[in-house]
Amino acid sequence: MIRFLQHDSIDKVQWDICISLAINGNLYANSWFLDIVCPGWCALVEDNYETVFPLPIFAKVGIKYLRQPYFTQQLGVFFQSPLPTGKLDEFLQHIPSDFRYIFIYLNSSNLIPGLAPESEMTNLELDLSKEYEKIASGYQTNLQRNLKKASQNNLSISKNVSSDEIIAMFRANKGQDLKHMDESHYMLIKRIAEVSMLKGMGEIRGAMDGKSELVAAILWVTSHRKAIFLFSAVTQSGKQLNAMPWLIDEFIKDNAGNPLTLDFEGSTDAGLARFYRSFGAIKVIYQRYSSNTLPRILQSAMKIWQLSRRQIKKII
Repeated sequence: MIRFLQHDSIDKVQWDICISLAINGNLYANSWFLDIVCPGWCALVEDNYETVFPLPIFAKVGIKYLRQPYFTQQLGVFFQSPLPTGKLDEFLQHIPSDFRYIFIYLNSSNLIPGLAPESEMTNLELDLSKEYEKIASGYQTNLQRNLKKASQNNLSISKNVSSDEIIAMFRANKGQDLKHMDESHYMLIKRIAEVSMLKGMGEIRGAMDGKSELVAAILWVTSHRKAIFLFSAVTQSGKQLNAMPWLIDEFIKDNAGNPLTLDFEGSTDAGLARFYRSFGAIKVIYQRYSSNTLPRILQSAMKIWQLSRRQIKKII
């Protein structure tokens, strides 16, 4: 039996056991992560937490709705045994009808046949279980050229980069182009970084130039045998030094041969997607599920608001 549970009724110990054992478990479904990105999240739970579906609930001008939280790529139904035919649809049908606006991203194991092509999103993943030389042989020519240049730039790794440092770098560079990104977004990624590092799941690696100045940094968060490229920043100098591809390549060197997947999280930005593919990353499809039964005038308002969110999603 599928039950709808308010936040206070969710047994988070049982929840996290389910996510840890789930065939398709991921970082974003952990209760601590959901507590950060969507305080008050609710859920659909089947039986004794064998199958679960987090519901990211928000409210705007008195309207309750479901939308994908920032920095959260994939949610949907998580299961410990393969879903029977029709079970995903059954969960979707159990979403309470008072949520008249739904805009969420399901996980790659929750594919719905017949959804419009524009509902398909692309993730990019790289298998790190092979030896480094085998992985590097799949790098595209342009990437190999840039890495050769980077090797001559006297770059070095720092594993002591703080969340404040990576956020400050982002704000001073790419953040200048993101007019819709405000203080709340930066506080959100800061909280994710700090809690993940406290739990031993997160790590911020930086690239230092020859003057020992930080020119690029990446927040990696590892969960369910995936190292997720969750947030990054690079200075103009770092771009000229090819510090970002160098920093990713160093991470690959350190982790090659381990049962781990580098999850680039994909990107709706064509340039970024092309950059991630240059490492040999493969496409993994996941889907956007949406429903809008609001009055017509509110439907238009929500669509406009959703477009502004997508401008941020292109980068983060």
